[in-house]
Amino acid sequence: MPRPLPVMLIHGFNGDPGDWTDSGFRQYLLNHGDLEPDLVRLFRYGLAEDGTYNNRGDIRQIASRLAGVGLTAEEMLSCSVDQLSQDSVARGGPAPVTLIAHSMGGIISRYYLSCTAPDGFGAAYQGHVGRLIQIASPNRGVELAKIASLIPRGSLGWRLLRFLEKLGLAPALPAEAIEAWEADLTARQIEERATIAPEMAGEEGRVLLSETPVYSQLRPDSPLLAALNAPGTMPEHVGCHTFYGDIRVRVRVTLGAGGLALLDHAVSFGDLAVPAASAMEIPYVPATQHPYVTEKCIELTLRVAPAEAETRSLAALLPDTSHARLLSNPAVQDGVLAVLG
Repeated sequence: MPRPLPVMLIHGFNGDPGDWTDSGFRQYLLNHGDLEPDLVRLFRYGLAEDGTYNNRGDIRQIASRLAGVGLTAEEMLSCSVDQLSQDSVARGGPAPVTLIAHSMGGIISRYYLSCTAPDGFGAAYQGHVGRLIQIASPNRGVELAKIASLIPRGSLGWRLLRFLEKLGLAPALPAEAIEAWEADLTARQIEERATIAPEMAGEEGRVLLSETPVYSQLRPDSPLLAALNAPGTMPEHVGCHTFYGDIRVRVRVTLGAGGLALLDHAVSFGDLAVPAASAMEIPYVPATQHPYVTEKCIELTLRVAPAEAETRSLAALLPDTSHARLLSNPAVQDGVLAVLG
């Protein structure tokens, strides 16, 4: 017989509840955790004023739905944390609800939990959450338009490589190889961000994501994040877990096999959308971290004669730790299930 465990699944920016089903995440929890399906619910953001799904609106307004503000009886069943808690108790389950939130869903959850008194939207947290499990949530904000680079162009090592190539002393052309890898990584970052923010640039008359309330609220300098990241905003009884991807690339160029390193630089790309430093912790909150790290070390050797051709693609590096694919990553699914117990 399935066990009654109340879980609310809260999707992220520009997504919808289908993210949890299309990725297989919800079904994995049901099958392998032997959970009661009726108590593993898909939170919905509601409708915007124009009648479209409100996945780009004010985070505070969306969070008020977790508190049951202004919901119909049908919406209460899918969105209200307090209703889910009551339904769990009625089935012999625990009262504390577990919030599992992807990306922006983690910020929505944190705002809801911070409402110890009714806010401007009437939201108030009533104490019915036992755990918050974040997956790739930008707790310190995110700049979706900012693309991380592989090698700083002004570094001494980079200028030296370019100089040696011009002199013909680096026939393997390491700088050209590095530029090819960086171009690949840049394309991957743009592709990844397009899955969650496809309208950073748009047609005339079209509202861009960069002009929506939610986008400004997720920026590192947003007042909302500053308030959430102050001490004392998270209820002490809520256990927190952060799951995040961290794609790390290190580039080494040495003079001869095992010789002097002319260039040695490491960089973290996070999950290609959210930096690891933004998702790994919740400021001033003791949270258990669950990193999913992909590491790649690229090592080139300067030779007098041309070396074997280097690969110009990093495609094999990226798949399961990128932002959009963390929900479908079996290791992440299994890790979340382990937290649920």
